[in-house]
Amino acid sequence: MARTRARIHPGLTKRLAAGVIRDKVERITEAVAEEAKDRAPDAKRWQATNGADARASHRHADGQTIPATVPYQLPKMEYVRKGGDNRRRGAGPGRWVVVTAVDLADRPRDPSLPLHQRINCECQSIPVPGVIAAATRALPVHVRGSKVSAVVEVVFPRVGEAEFGTNDTPGSHFLSLAGSLVMARRR
Repeated sequence: MARTRARIHPGLTKRLAAGVIRDKVERITEAVAEEAKDRAPDAKRWQATNGADARASHRHADGQTIPATVPYQLPKMEYVRKGGDNRRRGAGPGRWVVVTAVDLADRPRDPSLPLHQRINCECQSIPVPGVIAAATRALPVHVRGSKVSAVVEVVFPRVGEAEFGTNDTPGSHFLSLAGSLVMARRR
């Protein structure tokens, strides 16, 4: 009868255990990413009117693509009167100038906008479905010693406001809800 002996590397069991855990965490992370994609809000894009008639603040917002659950940010406009302080941004007498603050609007001609921002506005808010879902992905799982970490990320302008909300709007919590639902199914 022949006997064989093998010496097992001391860290092998930890590496094997980490591999099993990594596989489980990867499956969970992918499931959270898929659930988040299903729950992600749509986006919207500000489209300014073409031509010289569009306000400077509306031209500045042109192409702004954000989650549909958060308001657009339009630069505030201030009127400099004739004979007033015209040194501000090189404004001539009797002109509108853009200032550093913003006006918030859910859509063009939003009633919450100041009158000079909404009257005679011909801009459009274009729905853009699926772009936030497309920007959602699970990153590779990392194992360091006995710690395993995983991340689901969404790279999109102002997506944090869509997730957590602002002082003016509630958050949709699509990422945190996705994680909670996936974990609840695993119990």
